[in-house]
Amino acid sequence: MTDQTPMSTTRTAPLDELTLHAFNPRQVHDPEDIAALAISLSLNGLMQNLNALEEDGRLGVVAGGRRLRALEHLRSQGSDFANSADIDFYAIPVHVTTDPALARSWAGSEGATQRPLHPADEIRAYAAMVDHGSDADQIAAAFGQSKAHVQRRLKLAGLSPATLDALRSGSITLDVAQVLTVTGGNEREAEALKLATDHRYSADRLRHQLMEGNLPSSDRRVRYIGLDLYRAEGGTLDEDLFSDQSRLHNVELVDRLFQIKLQKAAEDLQAAGGFARVIPIFDTWVGYQHTEGMSRIYRHSVELPEADAKRHAELCEMGETQTFTAEEKAEFDTLEQRMLGDYDDEEREAATVFAMVDRNGELEVSSAYLPASRGNGSSAGSNDNEAERVAPKPPITQSGIEDLRRIERLALQARMISQPELALDLLAFQLWTEMPSFAGPFNIRAEEQLSLPEVANSLTVDKRVTGEDDEQASASHENFDEEFDAFMAKGKKHRNQVLTTLLARTMNAPFASPANRALLRRLDITPRSIWTPTAESLFNACRSEALDSIWRELVVTDEREDQMDRFAKLKVGEKRKELEKLFNDASTQEALGLSRAEVAAIDSWLPDIMKKGL
Repeated sequence: MTDQTPMSTTRTAPLDELTLHAFNPRQVHDPEDIAALAISLSLNGLMQNLNALEEDGRLGVVAGGRRLRALEHLRSQGSDFANSADIDFYAIPVHVTTDPALARSWAGSEGATQRPLHPADEIRAYAAMVDHGSDADQIAAAFGQSKAHVQRRLKLAGLSPATLDALRSGSITLDVAQVLTVTGGNEREAEALKLATDHRYSADRLRHQLMEGNLPSSDRRVRYIGLDLYRAEGGTLDEDLFSDQSRLHNVELVDRLFQIKLQKAAEDLQAAGGFARVIPIFDTWVGYQHTEGMSRIYRHSVELPEADAKRHAELCEMGETQTFTAEEKAEFDTLEQRMLGDYDDEEREAATVFAMVDRNGELEVSSAYLPASRGNGSSAGSNDNEAERVAPKPPITQSGIEDLRRIERLALQARMISQPELALDLLAFQLWTEMPSFAGPFNIRAEEQLSLPEVANSLTVDKRVTGEDDEQASASHENFDEEFDAFMAKGKKHRNQVLTTLLARTMNAPFASPANRALLRRLDITPRSIWTPTAESLFNACRSEALDSIWRELVVTDEREDQMDRFAKLKVGEKRKELEKLFNDASTQEALGLSRAEVAAIDSWLPDIMKKGL
């Protein structure tokens, strides 16, 4: 028996004599959480005393309610581990007081001071247990975590010490660390870590960067061929345990397997469907170049028999409230297909259809097409002398047609190179009228990089950047000559301003682009030209020590040393308000006795993250 304070002692007590006291803030517990903690206790024992208030000879646990419940669970359910800790349920160590005020203090302080392991520390702890022979099940039991959680942390244990140090210091987030697990090597991991720390790449942007030159597993071609086939053909990939987006390295292999499988699907469909031709399309759409000289025909709709129609209605109603079984889904698809109807036998024998893969990786079959001379619905059978019922092969193969189209484009490209003014006019017109890249003169588009901060009320933003006052030509893109002539009539000055404006809207952020960082210096640009720091736009995002640093830098001198002591004692919210006044209120600056030079320093001040590279 050891005295801890004049009003508390430590002793043992049978588990049956312990109850949960009303002071305990953890009155409601998750059964799964308690079961996990019970497993941990069975391996590690009770490493921390319970804290209880003694009243009328009864012990009420005010701190340690989860451990109390876990001990009760362990006593009733037992342990599945052969090397379980030996817990004496008749001698549970308890820290006891008879003072209600002290008991309330225990109850509040334990919950407030408990902190989970930092992810970096947790990762290293799990890795150390693996090094000593523990598996994921044993680690999960020891730490009271799920096996899936442990496996995800162990995946992170393969990261370099530098990456884990960056995670521990807060230089990168856990999301970024998860992305770094798919870098595929120490050198690439170090490069990606530099992007995350020095250039502040987010997890999404970093993942996109790492995908460069590779294919995500969500690509429609990958979904269509399947990862099993890709691996069987020797393809390699980096699997991401933290998202569904694995990274495939062999892009050419994916493309080859995709074309082979789609070609085979087209051949099978032609054999089974009886069509004259089934052409595989490796894009996601059927274009004019594919259907030139053809007319689309439609299935002849049919009405389902009464029993089938009733069943179809039942399945539709079911689908609104529950998920189909595999059998119900197949039945529903069959009925839907029957409702679409079919082509006449003669139409089918002469028709061309196109097979492609949609964006979800599913095989899609187009409507049928007939040669234009037969596309009006007239029956070939009306002429008894017509012997040819199957569509004749086109005079030029599809690949030949595509080559002719390429020749047309090359001729246009060669002439355009010698017409720089016309090229600039066309580029400005296409971008300003938002003409789609596939339909405009150039396969190009300007992706605007406008991203206003969450708090924009402290900014003075040029409306030409945001596009609020744009008066774009209302081009329908149907009468190109007329609309383009009207655009050119506004003159070169208008064209040049359009191009300048749109190019400015596409600029990359300086922190991610060394070229733009250099431009800031070259053009002598400072963010303070459009922005004044306020509590809402900056200081609310700063920790207390960062606020102290700003005040010390801009206000404190040998003569104003007392200002630092006063400021440091303020609450965080008060510090933020004072800094906002310092930057925005001339009377505050005057009251502090700031010189003109000191006011000028405030007017030009920038956070360190903005000053890098300037």
